[in-house]
Amino acid sequence: MSSRDYPGARALIDHVRVPKLRMRPTVLEVRHDLPTSTKDGCISDFVNPAIINCTYGDVDAPRTIALAGGSHAEHWLTALDLLGRMHHFKVVTYLKMGCPLSTEEVPLIMGNNAPYPQCHQWVQAAMAKLVADHPDYVFTTSTRPWNIKPGDVMPATYVGIWQTFADNNIPVLAMRDTPWLVKDGQPFIPADCLAKGGNPQSCGIARSKVLVDRNPTLDFVARFPLLKPLDMSDAICRTDTCRAVEGNVLVYRDSHHLTPTYMRTMTSELGRQIAANTDWW
Repeated sequence: MSSRDYPGARALIDHVRVPKLRMRPTVLEVRHDLPTSTKDGCISDFVNPAIINCTYGDVDAPRTIALAGGSHAEHWLTALDLLGRMHHFKVVTYLKMGCPLSTEEVPLIMGNNAPYPQCHQWVQAAMAKLVADHPDYVFTTSTRPWNIKPGDVMPATYVGIWQTFADNNIPVLAMRDTPWLVKDGQPFIPADCLAKGGNPQSCGIARSKVLVDRNPTLDFVARFPLLKPLDMSDAICRTDTCRAVEGNVLVYRDSHHLTPTYMRTMTSELGRQIAANTDWW
């Protein structure tokens, strides 16, 4: 797939021309469009207590970004792997399904609200290992959807995580979470909507339903100077709508994970934001 024919996020960020071509991945292809780390077995599932460290990017580089948290941290690996190869840093995984870094003692699985005590145990072990390994940066998500009203928020249980990293002088690349798509209280899958004859607009969602106007992470940077906020919302959503397709590329592979195909098209903008916060290039 050429970047000229399939600009994806560059249609939003760089306003490049989008030729009339069929969307990729197709609604049939999308179920197989998964991060390399999933295919490699580098994310612990819901019952596996292990911390699985896999290395991507420039595996011989002296600089390290630790990619830590749940699958919403994981889906950034596609772009981070490319950036690591280009700019000479390694990306080491500390990932568990449905388990963002949090001090929540009884986490709940997002969606069905089932108790997830294994997540709390895993986070305690992962945080101890992150502190011991002391990467140059930890890349993780810093917000979640409000369950009770539209928009997103930084959960109070994330603050203790920032404090631990601050106490150990570990800077954090804090990524605003990507929108979770919900309609009428149910997860909404754009690919299914498109398969039933919908279009990129009708199979999207209003931006105001999934994102507040201002990145909630910004309220914490004065308290935690090592917290470096990243926000890729404008590479996913227009000013009013988060559409199902941008630049001929399907944005979501389910109701809340981005397709690696779309993530690849976000690489240059993610690189710009990381460079601005690290001065690495």
